[in-house]
This record gives sequence, C-alpha cells and structure tokens, in this order.
Amino acid sequence: MGRKRRKLHEVSIHEDIRYRGPLSYQHFQMLGWLCIVLSVIPAMIQIGARMDEGLKNSTEDLQNVLAYVASLSLPFLLIANFSKILNNAEGFKKQLIRNGAAALGIFAVSAGMFSRYVVGAAGKLVSDPEDVLPVMTSMFRSANKNGFIAFNLFIDLFLCTLFMYFLNARPKRVLTGKKVIILRVLALLPLACEAASWIIKWKSARGSITLPFWAFPLLTVKPPITFAVFVILALHMKTREMRFRRHGRSHEEYLAFLQTRRNSLHFSIYLSVILVLAAVADFIILLVLMGRQAGSLDTLVNDMSERFMEFSQAAIAVGFGESVPLLFVAPVMLLFSYTRIPKNKMISTLIPVAGIVLIVLVVLEGIYQVLGYLPFERINLIETLEKVSTAAGTV
Repeated sequence: MGRKRRKLHEVSIHEDIRYRGPLSYQHFQMLGWLCIVLSVIPAMIQIGARMDEGLKNSTEDLQNVLAYVASLSLPFLLIANFSKILNNAEGFKKQLIRNGAAALGIFAVSAGMFSRYVVGAAGKLVSDPEDVLPVMTSMFRSANKNGFIAFNLFIDLFLCTLFMYFLNARPKRVLTGKKVIILRVLALLPLACEAASWIIKWKSARGSITLPFWAFPLLTVKPPITFAVFVILALHMKTREMRFRRHGRSHEEYLAFLQTRRNSLHFSIYLSVILVLAAVADFIILLVLMGRQAGSLDTLVNDMSERFMEFSQAAIAVGFGESVPLLFVAPVMLLFSYTRIPKNKMISTLIPVAGIVLIVLVVLEGIYQVLGYLPFERINLIETLEKVSTAAGTV
C-alpha cells in the first residue's frame, strides 16, 4: 500500500518543501500591464482599417492574436492582487482604496474629457449644440454593434477585492462575533454588481437599451467565466481555512501555513487545473448558447440569419468565449509562487505608471500612422505659406 496522504491540519508548517516558483506577483503584474498596452494596438489598427481595406485584410490575423493576448490582462492582474492578499503584502484597505480611487479616477477623467472636449468642442462647430450628443450616440451605435466599450479594469479589481474583504475580514470593533455573518452576506453585493453589468451589456448588444457614453467606464471588463474562476478560488481558500481550523488549529496558525512553499505550490496547481476547466467550460457554454438559439447543430454551422448573428454577438459581447485563452495561463501558474517576495517592491508602484506611459506612446504612434491613411488631398506647404503671406500683406 502507498503512503497515506496526510490531511491539511496534520501538516506542520516546519515540514516545508524546497520548491518555490521563480515568478512572483510582481511578474504577473508586469504581464498584466503588458497585455493592457498590447490591447491598444488592435483598436488603432481598426481605425486605420476603416480607411484602408488592404490594411484590414493584411492585419486580421495579428488583430485576432492581440485580442486574445489582451484578454489575459485581467487574469494576470487578479492573480497578482489575490497573491498580495494571501502573502499579507497588503491589507484589504490599501487595495480597496487604490483600486477604488483608480476606478473612480478613470470614470471622472473619461466622462469629463468626453463631455468637455468631444461633445463641447463639437458643439462650438454647429448651430444647435443640443444635437451633438444624439448624433454622436447614433453614429457610435452604427459603428459599434454592441453599443458600448468596456475598458475600466479597475472596476473589476475593486469588486473582486471587495468580495474578498467581505468574505475574509475579521473586524475587531464592529460586526464582531456572530454579527460577522452580516459581512459574509454583503459578499453578494459585488456579485450582484457583476451580474448587473452583464445584463446591461446583453441588453445593449441586443439593442434593447441605449447606454449613455458616461456609463462606459462603469461597466465591468471581466468575462463571466473569469469572474467565476475568481469566486471559486476565493471560496476554495475560505473552505480550506475552515477545514484547517475545524481540528483545533488557530487562525494565526492558518496565516502561517499560507506562507509555506507547500501551500503556495498547492495553490498554483489548483489554480492551473481550474483555469483549464474554465477555458473548456467557457467554450462549451458558448456552443450550447449558440446551439440552443440555432435549434440544431446543422443550423449552427449553416444558418447565418440576422437573429442568430445578433444572439451570437450579444453572447460574445457579454464575454462568453473570451476565457478560452486561460489555457495559456494555466502552465505559467506552475512557475508562480505567491510567497516569493520581489527584491524591489518599489517596482510594483512604477509598473502602472510605465504601463500608462506606454499606452500614451502607442496611441500617439497609432495616430501618427493613421494620418497616412486619411483620404484627403495633401497640402502644399510652400503654396499655403505664400497665400497666407499674401493675404496678411493685403490686410
């Protein structure tokens, strides 16, 4: 008979293993922001492709690859944040403040700049400024069948951190003892916010509602299956703690156990398996949804009716099918250890700054390249200057 596997509470924190993955949460943070930067490139290519059909055809494969890479940004950032919590690198308070402030900041800046510099500037060029917003809404709806753009990743990070807080917080002054159940019930609140965002996306993609531009930065970005992975992971860690403490071990002992390399490896293996199952489940769910709408497999393959295409588009708009790239994250998890401490923690603070700078550079370069595809007659600078000089001399 093989050696009997010891239960969780029977393992001493002093009986640790030697293996520790070479990647830390800082590396995942870098990968997440790199994916965000790369996600800007397809958007710039699509703008140029509207003016040049050849560019659209020649870059289609590149856009598809970059779209899949971009979808990995949130899983990397979520795992990085989750790891900070497990490693006690940061408390819930710091993460809630940082992610909440970033989410609110992106909402305020994007909504404010759009209102003043896009709608306001256009209003100065027309006779009736009140017509600007309805016309822009109509033009956007014609160009974007989903009727929205979800881009504020920090909404997702804030809701996930809030869920973790309600699930694991141990207050010392209020809601102590049995009253802590109130906090646990409040964990349903971020879940409800996520579900509400999916419903709004679905209705917008089906044309049932028209979203105002200011609502875009309030929409969640995370696909349903990716969020389900996070919830499963959070509940797994919570039930793991309950099993550990059920046999007389203390909360402090569990926190010490979380810092072991053994538990870090268990976490990585468990998450790797969950990611594979989630990717497969996402693909199957998308096929089932589309198959039920089509009515049969033959229809799914052959029927391209308008109604079926609208349903498929709405399902994809909500995020079904976007979690399939998690298959590529799963092997990387085996090289990850949340207990590995970065040598320079200051880099973690600089990563978002560097990411934002790179995004600005990519956008500027994109605008520079798109200018070459604009369909207008080029200006003869010498002739223009001469005309301006002549006009100025006659005044």
